[in-house]
Amino acid sequence: MRKSASLWLLAGAVLPAVSYAQSNLTLYGVISTAVRYTSNIDGRHHDQGELVSSGIGGSRWGLKGDEDLGGGNKAVFLLENGFGTDDGKTAYNALFGRQAYVGLSGDWGTLTFGRQYNALNNIAWSFDPLDQSWGNFWSDPLYTGGDIFFQGYRVDNSVVYKKKFGPVSVQLDYGFGERPGSMARGATIGGGVMYQDGPLALGVAYDQQRPGSGDNTLHNYSVGASYVIGKATGYAGYMGRHETNPDARFWIAFVGLGYQLTPALHLSGAYYRYQQSGTVTTQFQATPVVLGSGNADAISAVADYALSKRTSLFLEADATFARGGTVGRETEYWAGTPVTDVRSTTRVGMMAGIRHVF
Repeated sequence: MRKSASLWLLAGAVLPAVSYAQSNLTLYGVISTAVRYTSNIDGRHHDQGELVSSGIGGSRWGLKGDEDLGGGNKAVFLLENGFGTDDGKTAYNALFGRQAYVGLSGDWGTLTFGRQYNALNNIAWSFDPLDQSWGNFWSDPLYTGGDIFFQGYRVDNSVVYKKKFGPVSVQLDYGFGERPGSMARGATIGGGVMYQDGPLALGVAYDQQRPGSGDNTLHNYSVGASYVIGKATGYAGYMGRHETNPDARFWIAFVGLGYQLTPALHLSGAYYRYQQSGTVTTQFQATPVVLGSGNADAISAVADYALSKRTSLFLEADATFARGGTVGRETEYWAGTPVTDVRSTTRVGMMAGIRHVF
């Protein structure tokens, strides 16, 4: 981090009570934006050009720090804001909508409290072939069928425990439902295990979200693997979701490859197979529309060129072929209106942008 006067002034404005002599404070962020063209975005053969916020890696700024408490223990905190680089607006309708937590850390592990990522997010994204450690990109095929597999991955009112045992990392998380008279209503519970040793990484995670009202419990799960051979990294993964009422099931499987062609140029590509079945409905309509079963195939490729250690240019291309009820999910998610009278549709996109990390 470059300790310029402007950065410290911003940090001081947010946390005026921090004593720099006794604690460590880091200001960090990502600013990413892109120009994107999408064909047939609405299933009615209407194309769209736009400036999209956070082309690769969600734009954000954050403050994180720790204080040595002695005996190998520390107090830790993190505050992270998301914002749109296209319009400057704060994301998630909150100043620190991405993350906001405080806790303790030591040889026994880390225990934190607040708005935090669950294990499903922290582990599953590690195996996205196009992630590159910057976070998902705007048109990531993992969003085929809508925001399904990661919906609710930031958990409010949560308690998270993390611990490393050699090559094995464990995370357990619980979100309070805060419903009077019931500890179960609205609560979330989950966990995951990550194994990393040399070139091999394996991960598995599960998350359950209980309804605040009604009886539609959500079950999300993922498994993934990656392996490094020289400059290449291979990825494979499977994610699933089960909604109990009405009964609806979703899954996506993917394989991909990343390759560091030159010190500055990284290439990646992946194939995704998506399936939905049961009583699948729209996600965002006031009165849900039944869509039913369907499937989709998606491919995507990304070229990322580093101009420096902090600034990169990227070029991305993707194509999604959806069938059956998946057409309704796709058109609702990307264009806002579900199409139910078209049995198959193809959407193609291209995106070019810039990302700066500080």
